[in-house]
Amino acid sequence: MQQVLKTTNIVKKYGNKKILNNINMTINKGDIYGFIGKNGAGKTTFMRTILSLTQHDEGNIEYCNNKSIEEVGMKIGSLIEEPGLYKSQTAYENLKRFSILYEADISKINEILKVVGLENTGKRKVKDFSLGMRQRMGIAIALLNEPEFLILDEPINGLDPEGIKEIRDIIIKLNKEKKITFLISSHLLDELGKIATKFGIINNGELLEEINAEDLKKKCQSKLIIEVDNIKKSKEIIEKIIDEKDIEIEDNKIYINNNIDKSSIINKKLVEKDISVSSIYPIYDTLEEYFMKRIGE
Repeated sequence: MQQVLKTTNIVKKYGNKKILNNINMTINKGDIYGFIGKNGAGKTTFMRTILSLTQHDEGNIEYCNNKSIEEVGMKIGSLIEEPGLYKSQTAYENLKRFSILYEADISKINEILKVVGLENTGKRKVKDFSLGMRQRMGIAIALLNEPEFLILDEPINGLDPEGIKEIRDIIIKLNKEKKITFLISSHLLDELGKIATKFGIINNGELLEEINAEDLKKKCQSKLIIEVDNIKKSKEIIEKIIDEKDIEIEDNKIYINNNIDKSSIINKKLVEKDISVSSIYPIYDTLEEYFMKRIGE
């Protein structure tokens, strides 16, 4: 599989303090990589480092299988913090200015505005745009050179639910239709969980774990909740199927840990013993809960 980004033992220091401590990250082509960490964990510093906006002290950064950032150049787009916009200009005028600056194709501007949902802003000045619209403008600027890799730092921070959905839909569309690979940081972890295919968890400058979405789903603790008319008898039946330590009784419900795949067997056995099962359904830990456990809080 083609690697879009590979970092090896990246260290960044401010004085004697390591802000990034031996970061080893691998992002493959097609990934939507969710970069998770508390404020101050090192997410933005890492993104600035791989873009050569900040110089690292130790380690190695490779793009697209052994290429430097100078070689891949404008095929990497980014939106770090708030986009710098010409606020007295329209969306089109902004993109025209940046097209000249980046030596990009001006004829693509209308197409890009359509991709980010700003094609109907007309003569409206950017200063009158909502926060979500300005974030989409930042993504539009990053798209001018048709990048293969987009780095977005907290792109949904401060947005309302509608704005979050708009950004989310743009990311999914660009990933599927344009085959763009993403590195996205966010502290809104459940939102990130809706789109990310791989996750990296950073804490105090250390990358604690890289895990794909499927494996993360398996690692998040699952519970099966059963509501019946006879708790005591049901528990005795269920104990013949699974280990007693995985069974809990609370609020007149039976909670079974990590045995969701046995729901049909449990249901069948209960019904055969004339137990009335009013509901049986699974629940999972959220991404936030997994993250907090992973960083030890």
